[in-house]
Amino acid sequence: IWFDQLMSPGASLLNEASPYQSVERALKYAPMFIGLVFLTYFLFEVTIGKRAHPAQYILVGLAQVIFYMLLLAISEVLGFNTGFAIAAFATVAALSLYAGSVFASRVAMLKALGAFSVLYALIYVLLRQEDYALLVGSIASFLAIAGTMFMTRNLDWYGVGRTTIRREPPEPDDDKALPDPA
Repeated sequence: IWFDQLMSPGASLLNEASPYQSVERALKYAPMFIGLVFLTYFLFEVTIGKRAHPAQYILVGLAQVIFYMLLLAISEVLGFNTGFAIAAFATVAALSLYAGSVFASRVAMLKALGAFSVLYALIYVLLRQEDYALLVGSIASFLAIAGTMFMTRNLDWYGVGRTTIRREPPEPDDDKALPDPA
């Protein structure tokens, strides 16, 4: 910026952020959204009753990290909006298909598809907000925690992860049956 431009009166319009600035802004939200994806997988785990292995959580986390790499790489070539759409579609599809496989349920896959689509739409909205990003992000975080509390309100937290073996009552042996006292 030249000194005379800095000191001249008037207003100037801001240019739209470069893909690098947009991706940098997206990275600021990364911890929150990676946490929300893990929270979603955890909710599937406790509500469906099928456990996910820690290695599966690691793969989910790596998919999230690769989303941001895809976002940057595609945004450099095609622009941020197109890059976000492609990276989000690929990541949501991978996470949803994986959820269907991990939890052995087509219903879980469809629920994951809905939940992750909403999460990635929320990321996009937050990135496009200038004035209300903090408000929208705070409300979304509150709704995520409130929803988690509601969904797990009847969960026996001490029993999570324990396997119980149901034992059938023993059938009486005919040879060893006690005589009827009556």
